[in-house]
Amino acid sequence: MSDSHILCLLDDDAERVAIAAALAGAGFRLDYAALDAAALVLPLDPLPSILLLRVHAEAPAVAAVRQLRHHHASAELPIVLLVDAGQDAVSEACLAAGADDLATMPVRGVELSARLRSQLARVTAIAAGRAERDRFVLAVAGSSDGIWDLQVEDDALFMSPRCQELLGRGPDDGLKRLDDWLAVIHPDDVDQFHVELRNHLEGVTLSLQMECRMLHKNQTYRWFLIRGTGQRRPNGKAFRVAGSLTDISERKLTDAMTGLPNRIVLYDRLNQTIVKNRRKSSANFGIILLQIDRFETMREAYGQVFCDAVQKVVAQRLVGTLRTTDTLTIMGENTMCILLDVMRDDTDLVRVSNRVRAAAEEPITLGDESVMLSLSIGMAQAQAHHQSAEDLIRDATAALNKARAEGGGQEVVFDPDMQRRARDRLRIEAELHLALKRRELLLLYQPIVDLRTGRTAGFEGLVRWQHPQRGMVPPMDFIPIAEETGLIIPMGTWVIEEAARQMREWLDAGINPNLFVSVNVSSRQLDGPALPEIVRQALRESRLDPVQMKLEITESAVMRDFDVVMKLLKRMREIGVGLSLDDFGTGYSSLSLLRRLPVDTLKVDQSFVSAMRGDVSGVRMVEAIIQLARLFDLKVVAEGIEHAEEQDLLKERACDFGQGWFYGKPLPAATCLERLLGEQAGKARAAR
Repeated sequence: MSDSHILCLLDDDAERVAIAAALAGAGFRLDYAALDAAALVLPLDPLPSILLLRVHAEAPAVAAVRQLRHHHASAELPIVLLVDAGQDAVSEACLAAGADDLATMPVRGVELSARLRSQLARVTAIAAGRAERDRFVLAVAGSSDGIWDLQVEDDALFMSPRCQELLGRGPDDGLKRLDDWLAVIHPDDVDQFHVELRNHLEGVTLSLQMECRMLHKNQTYRWFLIRGTGQRRPNGKAFRVAGSLTDISERKLTDAMTGLPNRIVLYDRLNQTIVKNRRKSSANFGIILLQIDRFETMREAYGQVFCDAVQKVVAQRLVGTLRTTDTLTIMGENTMCILLDVMRDDTDLVRVSNRVRAAAEEPITLGDESVMLSLSIGMAQAQAHHQSAEDLIRDATAALNKARAEGGGQEVVFDPDMQRRARDRLRIEAELHLALKRRELLLLYQPIVDLRTGRTAGFEGLVRWQHPQRGMVPPMDFIPIAEETGLIIPMGTWVIEEAARQMREWLDAGINPNLFVSVNVSSRQLDGPALPEIVRQALRESRLDPVQMKLEITESAVMRDFDVVMKLLKRMREIGVGLSLDDFGTGYSSLSLLRRLPVDTLKVDQSFVSAMRGDVSGVRMVEAIIQLARLFDLKVVAEGIEHAEEQDLLKERACDFGQGWFYGKPLPAATCLERLLGEQAGKARAAR
């Protein structure tokens, strides 16, 4: 604001001198002009920073303000009045005509300088806001994408002109509400849209991203990529979501990397083949799904660019092995599908599979690197029950999964038992939904023992499912399904709440307040921002000290999105709960990881503990982990202790805590209370 140009409209020489004296040293450059508004050459050029207008009579002053405002808005030229005391009516009339402020004559330097600086700050802020808005408008106008903004609670939808243009719409028939948007989404995509939007609003996903078909005004469906991110309240729930809309119709049908048709083309051709074969007595066609084994390992070793190049080479080789009637498509990253439109018999699947394998498994050299590949292959021949492309792909996928489960490098032809196992899995998923509602889940608690005193220091809460018909369902039968489906998120919330509630019940029964309860946190729970508030709420409702609860996370969960998880864990430490790194040594263990993670405890995996018996190298491994923990001032819990020898070896090496069947299997809460009270009674007797 220094050296701002002030134009003063006043005639009196004495007042000019007084103004100059009042603003001396304030950093303003003053110019003077006659008060006669008719003498002004408008618009003003150059434009001053502020105009000071001396007011005497109402009519000429109001006329001058109006004349100035006709050419110059307040945002570009502030007008400050110089009025005599008692000129209230004149002042009000001039302010109503467009003046911005006033100062009373005779002027006081401090007051006038403050008013001028206030007007300059206002104009600067308006200009900055206008520049920001202009940049945004220009960026939106120059983008091929459309911009949308959904106010969830008010059900108000804004779509930019480009958005409406992409859908063939104009201002009069644009989309204004969420229901308007849903009405133009393809019926087969609406449910997915609901799920993706709900998950993002609830904090399950960090961003909204999905592809769907939307109805153009010309009554054809086009493919769009919808992306967005939410503005959230402290509880993690989004009240506003905004993002972009991209027309991807042109590239939707072709894989950009290989140039091959993609899954949309496959589904279309496969459905056409199914319809064509319905008129025949037998269906002689089938599909082959294939994946490159150890693809993730290759990506970690050589990078994504190298892997893309490998896939392109494989695709080119496979094209050379196929007949003109066959279709090779890209189903997704590292998954290809071959449609055999014409088959003489079911042995054609195996013959083509053998040719494909021979071609793909030849060495591939790219630059200075050479790799040998193996393929997992799943095949399915069309049967009478295959009524859609999805049916056949489902069966081939089951065969592919079995080939992968057998270690890779295998060919598997689908049989009905695979479908039965897949349906069993789906049934468990459905029943697990109900189990959450019916309170069929329960927590058992495995003791964590202080190896110095031999007394219980805490418990790890382990979720179990008491099925009304099948009895106790093993965790491995339902935890992986809960992870895949996202049910692990409400399940994990329940575990935290139940463990906290149970801890409060034990405390109220008089047990040692230094006890802690530990619960496992899934990687899915770390994906969204809601976990800290869930923990805080559980602690508040159970009146627990945060140090009485620990959360266990695995190294692999941390590494899924390191930066995001780090921020979340730091928030957890701010709450005050303990953090344990579970299964240490089995994943991405490194000094760098330990240095950066805000954990206070390492849990040594049971595979290391069991290797200690009769194996010097196993003992040294655990000893090294304990020493490493000491380096970073971390406590150590050894998991899976089953023998006194393991306990003794750990005690000799100053391991802090032990856990395993040697101390007790997971117990009901009531049994844990009996154990704790018994220990306290024994301690009291020993003290007497």
